[in-house]
Amino acid sequence: MNIVFATDGIYPFVLGGMQKHAAYIIKHLAGGEHHVDVIIPDHSAGSAEEAASLFWENRAPDNIRFHVIPYPKLPRFPGHYVVASYLYSRRITNYFSHKISTADIVFGKGYTLWHWLARPIRPQIPVIVQLHGLEMFQPAFAFREMLDKMLMRIPAVPIIRLTDYIFSYGGGVKEILLKQGKPEETIFEQYGAVDDFWLFPEPAQKENGLVRKFLFVARNEYRKGYHLLFETMQELVTDNETFEIDIVGELPDNLKIADFRIRYHGNLTAEALKELKEKCEVLLLPSLSEGFPTIIIESMARGLCVAATDVGVVPKVIDDKTGWLIKPGDSQLLKDSMKAIIRTSANTLRQKQLAAYEKVLNEFQWESTVNQLVSHLETAAHDYRERIARQQP
Repeated sequence: MNIVFATDGIYPFVLGGMQKHAAYIIKHLAGGEHHVDVIIPDHSAGSAEEAASLFWENRAPDNIRFHVIPYPKLPRFPGHYVVASYLYSRRITNYFSHKISTADIVFGKGYTLWHWLARPIRPQIPVIVQLHGLEMFQPAFAFREMLDKMLMRIPAVPIIRLTDYIFSYGGGVKEILLKQGKPEETIFEQYGAVDDFWLFPEPAQKENGLVRKFLFVARNEYRKGYHLLFETMQELVTDNETFEIDIVGELPDNLKIADFRIRYHGNLTAEALKELKEKCEVLLLPSLSEGFPTIIIESMARGLCVAATDVGVVPKVIDDKTGWLIKPGDSQLLKDSMKAIIRTSANTLRQKQLAAYEKVLNEFQWESTVNQLVSHLETAAHDYRERIARQQP
């Protein structure tokens, strides 16, 4: 099968969950029977050859070919990301218009196929899109956040309507697509996974002493909920609770609390973060909206259990066996949950950590995830050809 795979960047050239997901898909398709043309922006490298050399460390497979397209450079203004996304999608259309007829299916991440789908006439080739968590349709907890979500819906709504098929997480995320009028038979469930870097060597058993050791990893972005954690930590310090927390991600000094129990690390490499996870017990994820945050399963792979808000597809991974679910947007509930965790026995905590690790092993490994993704692509291509054939006179 010939696949065109359009991305807005791949890890490690571009940081982010979507970009990491794209990179893992590409790596697990390498050396297989499918030919893949991968579109990436010039964030990655100046040329396709340079990008391939860096990504594959000079061992590029024959069946994967990179294409580098310049990403629009715009000044920052309200909605600049949406405008840049449209311009980038138009460049993708222009670049591939003369080659697209050789594809069996076109697979696009995020808004990359916005322009391609919006054309009044396009080739009879199936298009499948992955918009990940659809956070723009999830509740907003602040006016600025509401405006950002409304802007993100400008491309999301037509893409959902016009794409032939769409990848979705299950649960509440799938419900969003159904409410947008997407037929259920055009929705394929697809999740993220962890690779061997996080799974192996198998994490050592946590000591789980008297002091609960939390971990928070996120960008300084409102929907990630650090403002709630900041307020909660201040109260826990005032109450003289027994805990420690390591915070990973760049934060301004005015959002840091000077207390021996709280350690700020800034951004860390994957290796440094893996080492830090060995010392922690519980991952905190107080997000206001999410899709399928890979930080959860990557942390579970290192033996942590998770306290996370009930958003996106988080309930598919976190329950009372693997951690704690918290109502989003409420610092009091976050504080109550952290206090309950602080008082959780070492044995109960260990049972949750073991359950979390086993869940990752059984449900979220990349080989099975990519095999399922390819199966969905093949099903979509076959279904589309049959539908077109039925429409022929």
